[in-house]
Amino acid sequence: MKINIFLASLIGIVCGMDFTSCAPDYETEFNVEKLEVPYKNQAAINFGIEGGERAVAVVTNVPIENWSATSSADWCMVEKQKDKVAVSAGINDSYITRVARVTIAYGYQSYDIDVTQVGKESILLVEGKQDGAVKEIKALEEMFTVKVTTDLELNSISIPDTVPWLQAVSVQPSENETEKIVTFKAENNISSTPRYGKIMLQSSQNYDHIATFVVAQSAKYAFRNIPLTVNMLSTNAQETNEGDIKYLVDNDAGTFFHSAWSYTVNEAHYFQIRLADPITGCKFWYQNRNSGGGGKTTKVTITVSSDNQTWTKLAEITSGLPTGGGSQYQSGEYFSPIAFKYFRFTVNNTNENSVHFSMAEFKLDEIYDLD
Repeated sequence: MKINIFLASLIGIVCGMDFTSCAPDYETEFNVEKLEVPYKNQAAINFGIEGGERAVAVVTNVPIENWSATSSADWCMVEKQKDKVAVSAGINDSYITRVARVTIAYGYQSYDIDVTQVGKESILLVEGKQDGAVKEIKALEEMFTVKVTTDLELNSISIPDTVPWLQAVSVQPSENETEKIVTFKAENNISSTPRYGKIMLQSSQNYDHIATFVVAQSAKYAFRNIPLTVNMLSTNAQETNEGDIKYLVDNDAGTFFHSAWSYTVNEAHYFQIRLADPITGCKFWYQNRNSGGGGKTTKVTITVSSDNQTWTKLAEITSGLPTGGGSQYQSGEYFSPIAFKYFRFTVNNTNENSVHFSMAEFKLDEIYDLD
C-alpha cells in the first residue's frame, strides 16, 4: 500500500513540472494548394479572322510561377497573369479554320479550353458554278479550256482512272485577277456513243473547298434506219417453191426468204441491197425464221460497191451468229474508205453445212458523221 502512494505522488510531481512534451500539439496548420478555372471560363473561345484577346479567369493560391498555361498551336498565344490567362491570336491569312487547345494546370488539376479561328472565305467556281457545270466538246475536239473563278492557288485537278481519255494540261492566269484558264486535252471519240467525265478541282490552301464539273464529249457517229423496199433487193439464188425475197422487208417475222434448194447455183448464195444514196458506214440486224432446223447462217461475208462491179470486203463473220428459231443478230459497226450504194450479204455456211439459207427479217442502218 505504501508503494502505491509513493508512485502516485511521483507521477503528480513529474506532470506538474513545465514540460511541453507532455501536452498534445493542436496548433499545426495544413495549407491546401488549389487551382480552379470557373465553369463559365471553360467555354470554347472563337476568334474572328482579325484575331483578338480573351481572358480566362484563374482562381488559385499557388504562386504564378508554379502553375502552367500552354497552347497546342503557335498561332494561339497564352500569357499567365495574377488571376487570369490571356489567350490571343493574330490575323488568320489562311483560307481554313484553325484549331488549338489551351491547357491550364497545376499537378492533377488541369483544364482544357478549345480555341478556333475562322479563315478567309475562298471562291472556287467553274464556269460560274461550284457544282453542276457541264463543258460540252465535240468528238474530235482535242484541246479545250474552262474558266475557273478563284482566289486560291489552283494546284489539284483530279480526273478519275475511269476517264483515261481526259488529261489536264495547264493552269494559266487571265486578265481578271480572280480568274484562271485551265486547259485540257481529250482523245478523239470515234464511237457512236457519247461519253462523260467528272473532274474535281481543289487547292492545297483549302482542301475542304471543292468544285466539280462534267465534260460531255459527243459521239463521232449516229445511226439512222434505211427504209428497205422490195425494189431495192435482189439475189442470185431465189428459191422458186417458197420464201420470196420480199419477205425480208415485210416486217412480219412469220414469213421468210429462202435461197435456192430445188436447183443448183454455182456460187455462194447472197442477197443484195441497192441504196438510193451512197453511204460510208453501216450496221445491220436480222432475225432467223421462226422454225428450228437448218438454214441458219454461221459464216458470212459482207461486201460493198459503188458501181455494182468492183466490190470491197467490209467484214468476214465466222462466229457468233445465232442458229435458234426466231433468234436475232445485231452486227458491229462497219466503215468503208469509199462511199457505196450496193450492199451484199453472202452466206458461206449454215448450221447444217448447206449452201442454201433462210431468213425472216433484215434491217440496215446508216452510220453518219456528226461532225
